[in-house]
Amino acid sequence: MAILDQKLITRRTVVKTSLLGAVFLYLTTSGCQGKETNITKDRGLECRFLDPSGQDLFYTLAEALLFTFLPKDSKEKEKVLNEVVQGIDSYLNAIPPHTQAEIKEAIQFLNIGVVRWYVFGSSSDWEQTNRETLIKTLNQWKVSSIGLLRSIFFLLQSMVTIGYFDTSVSWKHIGYPGPEHALGLRHG
Repeated sequence: MAILDQKLITRRTVVKTSLLGAVFLYLTTSGCQGKETNITKDRGLECRFLDPSGQDLFYTLAEALLFTFLPKDSKEKEKVLNEVVQGIDSYLNAIPPHTQAEIKEAIQFLNIGVVRWYVFGSSSDWEQTNRETLIKTLNQWKVSSIGLLRSIFFLLQSMVTIGYFDTSVSWKHIGYPGPEHALGLRHG
């Protein structure tokens, strides 16, 4: 009975999370889709899961979260970011279908102009979203008392991190020589 006496979750947290979740579900399932009036850049990526608007979302998130790790040369930077997006796409393509459906709904929700304006301060395309505002918002989500926002932050951050460190194009920018250097080593 000692467990029942402890407050594991407050009533306020339940109400806040429930309200945010209800709004999220309503907007994503009521046919409220991101408008295609925003021009998405055709990156020429052969993604199996992400559509062009999802590619733009993760390209912008990766650029904001990884800006200190990215090369200064714009062509090299674009190459690395495209590889990150393709890594994220392959990761998302391999997860179970029910999780994919939830992630598609989240991407659609974040691509709604009004939502993007309210959350990130820009209702236009992702490339025009201010990096500092994006980082500030994500940092607020990281420490939010609303579990749904924390979960979204850690999902987005982990996908960008996986996409970046998984690609060999980014290794030279962080000083990692690749797995070949360890082939001759014995452990133990």
